[in-house]
Amino acid sequence: MNTNPQKFFNLLPKRISGFTSFGLVLVGLLVMLTACGGASEAPMLQSASDSGAVERAVAPEAPAEEAISGNYDDAPGTAVDDILANAVAAAQQPRVIIYTGDIALVIKDTRTAVKEITALAVEKDGYVSNSNIYQSNEVPRGSITIRVPAELYAETLAALRDMAIRVERENTNTQDVTEEFTDLQARKTNLEYTESALQTLLDERQRVGSTSDILEVYRELTNIRGQIEQIEGRMRYLANQAAMSTITVDLTPDVLYQPVSVAGWEPQGVAKEAVQALVAALQGLINLLIWVIIFVLPLLILLLIPVVFVIWLGRTLWKRRQGNKQTPAAPAPAQTPPADKSK
Repeated sequence: MNTNPQKFFNLLPKRISGFTSFGLVLVGLLVMLTACGGASEAPMLQSASDSGAVERAVAPEAPAEEAISGNYDDAPGTAVDDILANAVAAAQQPRVIIYTGDIALVIKDTRTAVKEITALAVEKDGYVSNSNIYQSNEVPRGSITIRVPAELYAETLAALRDMAIRVERENTNTQDVTEEFTDLQARKTNLEYTESALQTLLDERQRVGSTSDILEVYRELTNIRGQIEQIEGRMRYLANQAAMSTITVDLTPDVLYQPVSVAGWEPQGVAKEAVQALVAALQGLINLLIWVIIFVLPLLILLLIPVVFVIWLGRTLWKRRQGNKQTPAAPAPAQTPPADKSK
């Protein structure tokens, strides 16, 4: 085919210009596609990063979930075992029990018995908390209260029985305060945690806070400290009462239980009978007086009212009748003697 070289070279710039324009358009399209792809990938990357953050936040809980799912078959048995273990531990926990006793003894001499009981309390690592000696029928009687370690409570009671001629009365009381003591311990622990947190907050407020904030935190901290000290005081009281048992001893000398007897005569028995007779007589007189005041006197008043009225009415009528009888009659007119006809 015959081609004119001059014509070819004349058309060559136009063809190159066409290729250049097409290349520019293609490059522009590629740039637009790249921009759209980047824009679409940005949300995907953002969502991926958010998902990663969420996964990182939830990650610590994953082992627990895996543990739960892995031990699902053993969970009921484990829970029951834990409950039984806690119950056994609570049952094995030392009990806080307060022992108190009351015993009445008949002894030979009150003062000697007080000295012996005081020595017994000291021997048992205890002490005397109260002692009282008084006169009864010119004979000393007394009472003494001692405190001894709780583990020696029964042993001390046995020693007191051995001191007496006989035992008139004996009572033992126990008070289990374990629940109250445990509750106080839990409350104290919680308040101490609160106090620690408030102390930390107070330190921070003292560096950057205002005066009102510092005062408010300090006021709350003082309140928490007061509650802790109150609980500690109650716990110390319960612990002391549980550690040291209390025994109250009433002492009566044997002479008061032995009547005086001389050749078959028992003045104490006679005096007792006389006192009983006097009391019975006084009771009878008082009962009679009560009956007279409450029953007889009102009844007599009701019965005497019509009698008094009848007597008054009779006296009034009688006085009127006597007055009528004593009234003098009018004098009769004087009669002139008849004239003598013989003259």
